Amino acid sequence: MAPVLTRLSSGGGFGFDKKTVVSAAIPISATGGNVDGLAPGNGYKYHTFTSPGNFVVSSGNNTIEFLVVGGGGSGGFARGGGGAGGLAYSPSYPITPGTYPITVGTGGPNSPFSAPGVGSDTTFTIGASTIYGRGGGGAFPYASPPNFAGGSGGGGNTYGPGAGGTASQPSEPTFGGLVSNYGNNGGDASSPEGAGGGGAGAAGTPGGPRAGGDGRQYPNFTGPLIGVPSLAPLSGYFAGGGGGATRDGGPAGTGGLGGGGNGKGSHPNPGDSGVTNSGGGGGGGGTTGGVGNSPGGSGGPGIVIIRYLA
Repeated sequence: MAPVLTRLSSGGGFGFDKKTVVSAAIPISATGGNVDGLAPGNGYKYHTFTSPGNFVVSSGNNTIEFLVVGGGGSGGFARGGGGAGGLAYSPSYPITPGTYPITVGTGGPNSPFSAPGVGSDTTFTIGASTIYGRGGGGAFPYASPPNFAGGSGGGGNTYGPGAGGTASQPSEPTFGGLVSNYGNNGGDASSPEGAGGGGAGAAGTPGGPRAGGDGRQYPNFTGPLIGVPSLAPLSGYFAGGGGGATRDGGPAGTGGLGGGGNGKGSHPNPGDSGVTNSGGGGGGGGTTGGVGNSPGGSGGPGIVIIRYLA
């Protein structure tokens, strides 16, 4: 096996000390996750966390590949799509025996009025380093303050601020270049159409197209490989933005690839929710003039996936 970098202690703000040594890789033995050590025949073992837990390495000295996705934001009742949860990915991160805590973010709620609408963070802590998938931005115009910012930003609404939310995930630490962070802004609204929420792979589109931004695809982490059959239709895409909605029966925006919910075109039609454990944003709720506003869809909860050579 190839050599790996080994930490000499747990210090260092980025999880590593300045001093490192090169040592021979030793196969990992580990437990943890709702899917614990699945070996689908491709030479790797998978640990999938759809709820909080610990990744416990009992022996070995090697690298892991992982994906961390925050909970998606909910869509707004005033036609904006929710932003996807932020996405952090590492193809090769050194790890040694220890217990590594994991939390999994929930999606933003679909309450129609002043609920925050933001998804919660997903975390994976390795020594002194905590990798975040930030919760996606909501699309509620009447929250105080408006909750449009997030891992990816929520889509703008025609009621309240028309600008889409900004993405916070790209500013997360890279831990010496070992981790890549992905998130994009929500689209800007134009009356009478809400905008799409941002996804991990693309920004939300503005009022008009109003589609949610696409997520990012990871063929090594498809539903069958990670032991979550419900994610098989996504073909390895995660963190798609929610589609914006419109009013009076107009065409609504589709959710982005990676679990984003579709927006709707009239009341009483709530936006579709983001796909569970995709980190997708919820779709915007439809509106009919003089009749009412429908709630947006809730955001999809996040996920943590880890794999290593069997």
